Amino acid sequence: ASPQFTLTCISTGGPATTVTWTRDSTTVTQGTQTVLNDPVTANYSHTLNVTTAGDYICTVSNIAFSKSATISLEGTSPPTAVTAVQDGPTSILVSWSPSSDATGYRIDYDGGGVGDRVELGADSTRLKLTDLTIGETYTISIVATSPNQLASSPIMKQVRLVSTPAQPMVVTDAVVATADTITISWAVPPDVTGSEVSWELTEQMRRRRRRGVCNAEGGTSGRLPADQNSYTMDKLSSGTSYDITVTVFNPAGNSSTTFTRSTDGG
Repeated sequence: ASPQFTLTCISTGGPATTVTWTRDSTTVTQGTQTVLNDPVTANYSHTLNVTTAGDYICTVSNIAFSKSATISLEGTSPPTAVTAVQDGPTSILVSWSPSSDATGYRIDYDGGGVGDRVELGADSTRLKLTDLTIGETYTISIVATSPNQLASSPIMKQVRLVSTPAQPMVVTDAVVATADTITISWAVPPDVTGSEVSWELTEQMRRRRRRGVCNAEGGTSGRLPADQNSYTMDKLSSGTSYDITVTVFNPAGNSSTTFTRSTDGG
């Protein structure tokens, strides 16, 4: 386990004071308060037990004033390149690059009214949190630990779990076809991170192709930005029918819709 230090903040003057401790601008558990002498003159000692490095600020205030004192504590080097992303409908994948002097890592997470702590060894660089709840936002904290130093300053991440996207709705009235192009538009469902359009000859066209009548091939748009909701397929064959599929993606999965449309002419 990492060592522990006790910080003491002494305030003088009355009336009675309130104390707030923060670490790296985040409020931490308030320490214990001891009256050193008569509460009218109000000399108090406020202590806080700490196991994590960071910039600690003790702010003392009452109706007359507010004062603060800061102390910086160094500890284990923190992990770098920390990411936390949804990895399936009910999972979050946490990954990081290792700390140079860590002997382990401590990951805390909470959300949806539940929380837990996981401790891993020095060689670990990823953790998959499973059985989480769709629609909840999870706060994840990771620190590097060492038996000879304070734990590193925590690195915080937040992830909201989204559900598999709804089917994209193609605006059929907006489909525009020429002799060698088809342009389509669709309504983008919520929580989509990207989309893709693919097309291929209908079964009837494939049979004709085998007889040498039609030489047109299928294709794909590749991954499109989340906010793109239209696409033009070009270099198609005149008078040819295609099965067109629009697929939308997000970290939970994907969904798609398929329809048939023909180019003009033929």
